[in-house]
Amino acid sequence: MTLDRQNITSFKSLRRIVLGVLTVFVVLKLIFSLIGTIDRPQIQGKFELYQTNLVLLASEWKPTAELEGLGALQTAIVGTDFLTAATKQYETARESDILAIDKLQHSLSDLSTVATDKKDEQALKIQANLINTTIDSAQLEVDKIDLRIGILQVAKKQPEQAIKTWQKVVDTSKQSTSKNAASSLIELWQQPSGIDRNTAPQIEAEINTNFDGWFRDRVQRQLYTDLGDKTELAILLQTEQVKSQNALIKLALNTIPRVLIGLSGVGLIIFFTVRFTIRIIQRQENQSISDILLTDINTPWSSPWDWEIIWQVFMLGFFFVGQFLLPTIFGAFIGPGSLTMRGQGIYVFTSYALMSSLAIGVLYLSIKSYFPLPPDWFKFNWKSNWILWGVGGYLVATPIVIVVSIINEKIWQGQGGSNPLLQIVLEGKDSTALLLFFLTAAIAAPLFEEFLFRGFLLPSLTRYVPVWAAICLSGLLFGVAHLSLSEIVPLTTLGIILGTVYVRTKNLLAPMLLHSLWNSMTLISIGLWTS
Repeated sequence: MTLDRQNITSFKSLRRIVLGVLTVFVVLKLIFSLIGTIDRPQIQGKFELYQTNLVLLASEWKPTAELEGLGALQTAIVGTDFLTAATKQYETARESDILAIDKLQHSLSDLSTVATDKKDEQALKIQANLINTTIDSAQLEVDKIDLRIGILQVAKKQPEQAIKTWQKVVDTSKQSTSKNAASSLIELWQQPSGIDRNTAPQIEAEINTNFDGWFRDRVQRQLYTDLGDKTELAILLQTEQVKSQNALIKLALNTIPRVLIGLSGVGLIIFFTVRFTIRIIQRQENQSISDILLTDINTPWSSPWDWEIIWQVFMLGFFFVGQFLLPTIFGAFIGPGSLTMRGQGIYVFTSYALMSSLAIGVLYLSIKSYFPLPPDWFKFNWKSNWILWGVGGYLVATPIVIVVSIINEKIWQGQGGSNPLLQIVLEGKDSTALLLFFLTAAIAAPLFEEFLFRGFLLPSLTRYVPVWAAICLSGLLFGVAHLSLSEIVPLTTLGIILGTVYVRTKNLLAPMLLHSLWNSMTLISIGLWTS
């Protein structure tokens, strides 16, 4: 063996050792990150409550003679039993929060039974304080829900039940703000009411602090009615009509396109199902059903590199750099939680752009010795039908992922975590920050993730497994990489559809468009609910 061969062998051995150590580290980090999301609530619950609040507000709209035709649209979107539906939605959210509190309290009990020395005692104390803070925050959310459930009950002509609900908050809550708000609500709806001109300003301040939207209007309506203030009541009802009409418009802008997209997707699924059924019926004797189903997605790529290159790119370039190195470096100088909304937008965009650049850099250095690549690698063909495949793939993905998500949500019961970016967007009001979040999710993420997962990983895997298996494996890794247990199955489903579109087109523009449409519509939908 020559000296050069010895050096090459030594370098490969060293590289494998380093990658092996990184793999152990990354796998442990992934496991602990995923486990850490078990007790975290999903964003879907809060998202549905925003939608519920809009429905309640839209239900108050009284169409004028000129807009009487929109009454049918209002009934179609809002429904006829919206108060019961809203109550059920809030009760579901309450059950989820109570479940989270129970799990946190069990974790706190487990901490108290751990035998420690003095060195670990301080760390356990910090962890216990963090859990207690989380429990207090969750309990405050339960109080807020109970206050709103009571308002829904009086709207359903159940004042006695509402007073019992609020009295429970007074008796059990540890939060003075919750107790005061509940006491004020009881005072408003008890007969005879004890509200007068002296106590009204304090109660109105509590209303503005604790409630918004339909709930605030309902309580203020009761306050002005008790005070006999017809002027303020008339102004409130007039303002409420404007807000209700705007809420109905938002619901229409969000609901109608989603229904049309879903129906179009179902139509395409039926079309392809019928098409495959006909092809199966008409197949030749030497053709199996799998041959028919896998037509056009059974041609592997010619992969010039082996599994070590795949391993290196993902362990070093994606997971280690993206999940550990950059967060550690940024965390040493910046605490994202202490940033303003605009600061968080800049942080998210900058960190994602840097992570993408470094990962692409690792990919380039890993495969540059294999240049020139075969013509079907990392292909961008602007003249093909990629727009049709991107849009069609999005339409098909919508009903499939929605059904999978509904089933998945029943399994996780509101827990399992969500993409933290969605939570920030849900609570964000800064337009510059929202633009940066949109650029990150709708442009940067589709470009980078499709280039890496579909452009590199999927074709590389076809050297070792059939194309359909490469689609599934790349989709699974795509789902896991988002570090949220509750989202693994829906995102894997989306990843499989993205992979199928790429395999059929051999053009990265198609899955990039599909991915961008998916993220864009999600963010636009959240923006419409919360704006």
